[in-house]
Amino acid sequence: MATLNLRLDDELERRLAREANLEHQTRSELARAALETYLAQRERRRFQAEILRAARARGDREAVATAEEALYTDNEALELSENIAAEPKARYGARESRRKKR
Repeated sequence: MATLNLRLDDELERRLAREANLEHQTRSELARAALETYLAQRERRRFQAEILRAARARGDREAVATAEEALYTDNEALELSENIAAEPKARYGARESRRKKR
């Protein structure tokens, strides 16, 4: 397995550490998962853009419309997932620890 060293600003490092703690993962595990998701999204967009270019080159209006719709839908879904991921998560551990004290 390869090693990658990154410099993070203080705010990004704080957010990464907080999320890793909430998810009971290491910062490296969380960063690997985020990087994998990011690269998969870029590859998908690149593939869709290639389909759109090919449809335009052929002059196939129906294929162009379908490809443009797929790009729009994919971007809309990505934005929605990013908004959901940015929402703060409930801290259920606190409630659980209160039960144990009783």
